[in-house]
Amino acid sequence: MLPEMLEDPYVEAALQAPPSPDYVPGPKHADDEIETEPFETDESATTPPPHPAYRTTARISIPTPVPMPTWTDSEVIRLLAISSPPASPLSPWSSPPPQIPFPP
Repeated sequence: MLPEMLEDPYVEAALQAPPSPDYVPGPKHADDEIETEPFETDESATTPPPHPAYRTTARISIPTPVPMPTWTDSEVIRLLAISSPPASPLSPWSSPPPQIPFPP
C-alpha cells in the first residue's frame, strides 16, 4: 500500500476491524462534560393552556353514503335488451400509415 494512503484517515478507518456487535459507543469527551443535578420539579406548578390563537383543532367530516337504488330483475332485463349503437368503423388501424418521403 502506498505511504500516502496510510496517512489518510478514511483509509485508516476502513482498514480497522469492525466493532463487536455488543459495542455501545460512549461519550467522546466524558471529562469535558459538566455534570449537573437534575432539575427539581414543582408538583403544584401547572403549565397554562396555550392561547386560543395557537390551538389547532382538526375536524374530519365523512359524508353519508348515497343510497343506491335496488334493481329488480325486470329492470335489468329491460336495460340489457336496449340495443347499443354499433362500434365505430374507424380505428387507428383502419387507414394506411402515412407515407414519409425520404430524400434520394
